[in-house]
Amino acid sequence: MKFCIGVILFYWGLLGYAGEWEYEVDPYYSNVAYYQTLDESPIPELGERTEAQVYSDLFFSSYLPRFFLLEASLNPMPVLGVMLKSDEAENIYDDMRVTQKLNLVEVVTAGFEEPYALSVFLGNMVKYRTKHSDNEVDSQSKGFMGYLASYGHLHIRKNELVQDRWGEFEWKIKGDRITQGRLLSWSFRIGTKIHDNPFVTDEYYVAVKRERVEEQGDIYSWIKNGGLEFKYRVSQQTGKTIGQQIILDKKIPLTDLGWVISLGVGFVRETREKYSGPLSLEESNTAFVLRPSISF
Repeated sequence: MKFCIGVILFYWGLLGYAGEWEYEVDPYYSNVAYYQTLDESPIPELGERTEAQVYSDLFFSSYLPRFFLLEASLNPMPVLGVMLKSDEAENIYDDMRVTQKLNLVEVVTAGFEEPYALSVFLGNMVKYRTKHSDNEVDSQSKGFMGYLASYGHLHIRKNELVQDRWGEFEWKIKGDRITQGRLLSWSFRIGTKIHDNPFVTDEYYVAVKRERVEEQGDIYSWIKNGGLEFKYRVSQQTGKTIGQQIILDKKIPLTDLGWVISLGVGFVRETREKYSGPLSLEESNTAFVLRPSISF
């Protein structure tokens, strides 16, 4: 798969289409991505736009995709959780148990069901400008809208790997607004996930995520330095709820270092509809989630 992607990018380069690479390093979601327009025209620069105007511009142009992105992602902390529960490190996992139903490894890894993913995005991308409080202009902001297909061959259930070739297909809109000392990022997506393993339920879902960081904002404010993540999932077969999650994220900017420390707190719920057969849950359960993270 990596070889095929490399060949595609090589020949694309020979045709004269120069793309851009981006990467992100995070304890929970790290990725490397290559994005490219489908013709020789540059990525549109819309000028100054409000957030609502960005949504509108993307929506009315998304019917004709002119941009694609290839991404390989890894979820380091969930992978570490699997390693700690393996036979080679079983004592470490057991030492993290607080009660019969509460293990600290599960607390910091709950909510992630795959160790990695390979993804292709097809849609539209725009760049736009926003004003600082002093009316100076910054042109770093970007917006995306389109269709995302992802694939993997492993599933994580309670920090254990399950063989499962899965495919995920979604429509999403995401973007950011970057001004001096302030970052606002947002995403909204609806999609479906199907599983080759018959004991993992196929699903539909809707998800929303929004984060804001202000270097000079009130460090105790959840509005100026915080985030929200919500996801609701239902079974394709029955329409019954198979899971929900809600996480509130506190951001602490370290201005001198250029770092942002995050601490997410929330809950992940799975119902008995989520699995069947040998993977069945004895009962629906709600797990407490704690997600420490740092970005720089």
